[in-house]
Amino acid sequence: MKSLRAISFDLDDTLWAIWPVIDRAEAVLHEHICEQFPRIGAAHDVGDLRLKRNEIHQRRPDLAHDLTELRRVSFESLLQRYGYDPAASHDLIARFLDLRHDVTLYPDVVPALSRLSERFKLLVVSNGNADISRLGIARFFHGQISSRTAGVKKPDPVIFKMACELLEADPSEVLHVGDHPVEDVIGAQRAGLKGAWVNRNGDSWSHETAPHAVVEDLAQLVDLLDQT
Repeated sequence: MKSLRAISFDLDDTLWAIWPVIDRAEAVLHEHICEQFPRIGAAHDVGDLRLKRNEIHQRRPDLAHDLTELRRVSFESLLQRYGYDPAASHDLIARFLDLRHDVTLYPDVVPALSRLSERFKLLVVSNGNADISRLGIARFFHGQISSRTAGVKKPDPVIFKMACELLEADPSEVLHVGDHPVEDVIGAQRAGLKGAWVNRNGDSWSHETAPHAVVEDLAQLVDLLDQT
């Protein structure tokens, strides 16, 4: 990868484990709902919050790229159903986003980003709704593209094209790094970028197209790129 000029990164399950974060956020938010909206709390346990969000996802494919609005609409629907002001959905989503940003970075992340940012332009390309400016790592990145701002989700080539334009680099000069075989690796490769799979769990690769690199964590990625 001698021609590499820039690297784009996925966030959830690449820089931190996402499901412990979401589980905790939904549990804390459910406690708040029980206090402020007891009719909802009495009728729905914490698991129902995710089920309602998934239901909206099925009914509103136009919102598939916007996880924040999907979840807000799910809150709005519950509030309306139980006779509360639907405008309270905005406060609920704000509370959820505060909780959603309470992440624990993998220990390899900050040292790796620090070293890589000295050699390459770094960019975030994510389908999620985390904001790096709220996580203390924005200093390492040239910018951030989310599916919400792009209007499409990975693996759509449009979002990777936008990334290359922001990085002012040809796709062949950009490496995308992520945990998801299709959304990250294959999606990037189909858009002309190189793809690196962060395989923290020791999973097997089951797709015909192989990644340009497979690493267990970002420390291995740094070591690999130091050799090129």
